[in-house]
Amino acid sequence: MLKNLLDRYRGKKIFINMFQAVFILPAVCIFFTCIGGFYWFKANRIETEKQNDSSMLYASSLIVNNMTDRMSNTMKVLRNDNSIQKALAKDVFLWDSDMSLAAREVLNMVTVEPLLHSIYVLKGSDYLLKCSNPAYPLGNAADQMMIETFHQSHFGKYGVKYYIDIYGKSQTLLYITDGELNPRTAEKNSGILIGMDIGKAMDEIFPALLGGEQYLLTDAAGNIVYARGEGYIKGEILADPPLLTVLEDDKLRHAEVMKRKDGKFLISCVKMENGFYLMHILPYKYVAVSINQMRFTFIGIVLLLVLLLLLFSFGMSNWVYYPIDAVIKTTDPANASGQSFESLSGRLGNTELASIVKTFRTMFQTVSDMNLLKEQKELTHYLSRSSLSGKLPEWVEETYGKPGIHSRVICLRISDMKDLHENHTEDAITFALQTIASVTEQVLKPLGDVLVQSVDEEYTAVLLFMEEQVPMETLTAKIRQIFSVTRELVYIGMDAGISSEKTGFGELAAMYRMARAATAYRYMYGIDAIITEEKMAEMALHGADSINTKNLLLRLKEGNREDFREEYLAIIKELKKCSIQSARDVLLDMAGEILKYYNSLNCYFDTLSLSDYEKLRAQLDSYDYLDDAWEWFAKMMDKVCSALDKARQGEREDVVDQALQYLRKNYADPNISAQFIAELFHITPSYFSRIFNERSGYAFPDYLATLRIEEAGKILLREQNKSIQEICEMVGYSNASYFTATFKKKYGITPGQFRKNGTQSDTFLQQ
Repeated sequence: MLKNLLDRYRGKKIFINMFQAVFILPAVCIFFTCIGGFYWFKANRIETEKQNDSSMLYASSLIVNNMTDRMSNTMKVLRNDNSIQKALAKDVFLWDSDMSLAAREVLNMVTVEPLLHSIYVLKGSDYLLKCSNPAYPLGNAADQMMIETFHQSHFGKYGVKYYIDIYGKSQTLLYITDGELNPRTAEKNSGILIGMDIGKAMDEIFPALLGGEQYLLTDAAGNIVYARGEGYIKGEILADPPLLTVLEDDKLRHAEVMKRKDGKFLISCVKMENGFYLMHILPYKYVAVSINQMRFTFIGIVLLLVLLLLLFSFGMSNWVYYPIDAVIKTTDPANASGQSFESLSGRLGNTELASIVKTFRTMFQTVSDMNLLKEQKELTHYLSRSSLSGKLPEWVEETYGKPGIHSRVICLRISDMKDLHENHTEDAITFALQTIASVTEQVLKPLGDVLVQSVDEEYTAVLLFMEEQVPMETLTAKIRQIFSVTRELVYIGMDAGISSEKTGFGELAAMYRMARAATAYRYMYGIDAIITEEKMAEMALHGADSINTKNLLLRLKEGNREDFREEYLAIIKELKKCSIQSARDVLLDMAGEILKYYNSLNCYFDTLSLSDYEKLRAQLDSYDYLDDAWEWFAKMMDKVCSALDKARQGEREDVVDQALQYLRKNYADPNISAQFIAELFHITPSYFSRIFNERSGYAFPDYLATLRIEEAGKILLREQNKSIQEICEMVGYSNASYFTATFKKKYGITPGQFRKNGTQSDTFLQQ
């Protein structure tokens, strides 16, 4: 039966074409709709998983934060306890009532907080009191380790210690210290060390893991404090770029599906208040389980819909083709020879097929229109091709060819294509192009024969064939008349490029190309610009080397908006005499200097990267005209003035922290001084020196010298091939003798002796 059905319609192209028309497009729509639906479901599912995982990890981070907060609160209680303060204040160890009260307070703290590992109250190189959780017995070696940890720590900051307990089990200790420094030696006199078993805490928070799943607790530098699961281990450093990218993100919560060298993973990260990061690494296969199940569901839906569409298309095509098949049979000579169109129309009556029969008689009337369209396409192809080797359509020269003819090409360009498409329908755009062509023909017709051809929606080529030369002033006036009439009729702005005048027809393509290139210089002149080929060539040869932009930055630093605008307009006036590239380069340089100055006001002193300049160039290139670029510079002027106002009002409480960060990065700069740093932050040197001493506890020169000498010690041990002079210059000193004297004052030995001591010097650095 199926074979008979196929034989019945085999070779009947009309039926096959109708079937294809009814079936293929809906089938494609169904196919792509289902694919789109699946990918929508997939994206939605992944986003849900990301949100859920991020929320779970955030809740876990709150638990960890709560533990560290309890450590901080315990430290505050102990630091404020009178008995502990009295015990620490004594010069000799003496067990008295104060010591008993202090011991009881420490014991209570460990008892109340079951996750606390130990608490040490230390003085000098020994401890006064210690209390440890019974699960972590600590002998003399462990006590010595805790004392060393205290002296190597930074007060008020969390640290991590790994050690093997007496049972041979690896322990991870999160600790915090606080105490008093010797005012003369800056060494730790006394204090308190509180430790917590962060490993046990992590194991309790994340008890069960899937295969390949891992939880990491890291610091901002990527050092792994603790690892739960397979993969990284504690003490390692993150070396996977995707994971490092997550750490560099400033977001509080981050979740993303990323590719790593060992596969695809859902990676979530939470930035915690104490400077640590909690990260969850989940293999993508667990996320994709429900997605894979839904994939088969979508495949089944597609197959079912295509089958139903196949049946529908066949039935619809057969229903439509049946009367056509009857017409074909009646016109077949074997069935009804000699039948005329009139008799056939009589048999069909007023059906659609009768109209089709009548349409055949009018088909030949469209041939001339098709030839016209073909000629237009030939001319468009000739003008818009990339090579100049093409041949001018013969009909152009045959139609407009006359002895001694002068030709000139004008390229009309619509100024704002974005506005045209956003505010006009396709029919309106077509009408606008037809209006432009009609107006152009009418306005330029008195000058000679005019051939107007729309090359595309933006550009229209106007070929003007004149028997006599036309002055440029006359031609320019006519083009401005075209602009005026067009704006009144279809509300469209335009600009134009004009080629040089030639004799004959041989260079029309090159002339159009030059006229089109000239329209690019509208950037310099604005809307309604008319640029000749000669003017374009003249400007293309002019650079911008002699334009002085330094005064613009001076006006900016003064915060004077009016003077800044006047200086900017003077520069723009000079730029309009240069090439487009020169003008854009000068604008980019100006913008770069302004952005660097603005960054310095916000305490960001890094040089602009290539990426920064590319972003700047993209922002400036987004303006269609040179005059419009003022918008960017005006906004930056407002930002700079606002920053300057804040600086003048003294709202720079973070200046010392910013200065310390700057010194750590740039300590090797020999030009650094208190005055230099003060100028960076727009404050006076005396004020800076005072607040630096108050906030850091050091005079500025002493802090800088200490920082440089400590870095020199590290380089001496790390780079054995470097000479003392080279290391001296690497840390910011120009005089090797002064460097040696300063180094000896710090460590008691010369740089050469320090290097010879080797391991002993390394230990000295760590202390």
